[in-house]
Amino acid sequence: MAEHIEAEHVRVDLRHDDGGPRITVTDDGRGGADPARGSGLAGIRRRLGAIDGTLALDSPAGGPTRVTVELPCALSSQQTLAN
Repeated sequence: MAEHIEAEHVRVDLRHDDGGPRITVTDDGRGGADPARGSGLAGIRRRLGAIDGTLALDSPAGGPTRVTVELPCALSSQQTLAN
């Protein structure tokens, strides 16, 4: 993948916020990632949506690119609280 984005460095940040896990991936590549152009990002966003997760993308032309994925925490879901 690095050859496509022309990145030299990638940073992965994992955190657990009030709502659940948050994963942020930032690279110093050329930017311009766009889920509307048929990239795998659209599929990831769709799959995350099925479990109430989110994908946020910031990828201006020229870079850098930052992708943030947030996953719901099972302990805070309404279904878990109801049981």
